[in-house]
Amino acid sequence: MNRSPIICADVIAHYGSKIAVVRRLGSVLGLSLPGGKQESGETLSETIEREMKEETGLSLSITGVLGTYAEPCRDPRGNYISTVFTAVAYGDPRDEPGKTQVLFLDEREIQLRESQFVFDHFKILKQYFSGK
Repeated sequence: MNRSPIICADVIAHYGSKIAVVRRLGSVLGLSLPGGKQESGETLSETIEREMKEETGLSLSITGVLGTYAEPCRDPRGNYISTVFTAVAYGDPRDEPGKTQVLFLDEREIQLRESQFVFDHFKILKQYFSGK
């Protein structure tokens, strides 16, 4: 397993009264926060804006940072370190064909789908809701 850090950004984005999440349809299956790997020359805010647009078709107005998550083995694919932003999403949602399906869930719906979330994304959402 590659232990060199892989820098990522994820987002908890409100779309109206709900949170935008994606159902991943590729090599990682399940529900997750929108996000992904930082590309060379990008700031983390640029990373999450690009990833959000690619995965959901939505744009972001970033409102803050929830935290950075770097627990060992938080992602079985490698040493993924993710900064999680908070934001408001806007625009017209669309799926990324063959890769993601966009869903909008409220806190109760997220709680009911706990087992469907990948990695530590449910734990991150639970922390977010507890701090509101």
